[in-house]
Amino acid sequence: MHGFFVFSKRGSKIGGVSVTLYFASVLPGLEDVLSDEINHKLIDSEVIQINRGKVFFTAAESFTCFNSLRSADNLFQVLDQFQIGPHKKHLSQVRERISQLDLGFMGRKDAFWVNASRKGKQTYSRFEVAKEAIEGIHKRYPDWKIGTSRNHQIEFRIDVEHHHVIFSLRLTKATFRFRNQRRRFSPASLRPPVAHAMVWLSEPASTDVFVDPCCGSGTILSERGAYPADEIVGGDISDEITKIAKSNLDGLEVVVHVWDARKLPFSDGCVDKVVTNLPFGRQISPDGDLQLFNHQMMHEIWRVLKPNGRAVILSDSANQLFWEAERLDLYCLKSYLLSLKGLNPTLFVFEKQGRT
Repeated sequence: MHGFFVFSKRGSKIGGVSVTLYFASVLPGLEDVLSDEINHKLIDSEVIQINRGKVFFTAAESFTCFNSLRSADNLFQVLDQFQIGPHKKHLSQVRERISQLDLGFMGRKDAFWVNASRKGKQTYSRFEVAKEAIEGIHKRYPDWKIGTSRNHQIEFRIDVEHHHVIFSLRLTKATFRFRNQRRRFSPASLRPPVAHAMVWLSEPASTDVFVDPCCGSGTILSERGAYPADEIVGGDISDEITKIAKSNLDGLEVVVHVWDARKLPFSDGCVDKVVTNLPFGRQISPDGDLQLFNHQMMHEIWRVLKPNGRAVILSDSANQLFWEAERLDLYCLKSYLLSLKGLNPTLFVFEKQGRT
């Protein structure tokens, strides 16, 4: 679903319950994963619309509940929606509309800023849209201090898509997607929300023996640590990288080894879930054979998985992984094409069939 939708700006009632409209930004390709997480974690929530990189939903909970949405990059409260023309002469509509909004519920006078995005054939820039929005807020609240892009405490967002405008308040800090922690990252590390989406697709259970064969700096392991498990294990071929992983995982019940992922120290059919980010072409040594590596990794993942065990794998070798999975009787439950760091890897969800 795309485009404009009708929902009042704040404090609406559905079935006698007061609900608010929000949206969460997410890595393009993972919208359905985040929607599923919202439906499972937020009581009385409803996904209203899914756009590329955004999931709109209503919820009755306080904001503290939304911290559980770990597949989201950021969270926003929708304050207003309206339509606007494509020419510069129409920009004044932004200023006037926003100047009429009651933002007093925030109860704060900290420095604010507005970021903007624009999609369509308008004759104005996103910076001009942001400027009009800032002027509209300042017109209504002249004692509010206007900050800068780098120095502000309150952040609003205005998104223009063709004729449609959504004005929102950012609820999360810049560090939200990094779990509000200082982390050490190895080359090609995943952002925590992407790692969490992979964990979520594994359907975490408290009885899981969970393994990440190529754990890097431990982001997937860290996200799996947010849920109970019988055992969480990971490893990497680099001693230096595993030291980074251990420092990032300090305080979690996670075991990290130095190992060759193609020769895992597990007996056949003893692992419930394997979730991993396989090295992409640029991450393999110049003399490495990526096709051979993938072949060996897929066989090893199949070997250690229990019958009906699940493997969630991110790779840019989509065709080969499909072929390898078919050869091994790993059934592809789902696949997602992502937009990640200028590449378009595929996220696969495989299930091991009954044969051993």
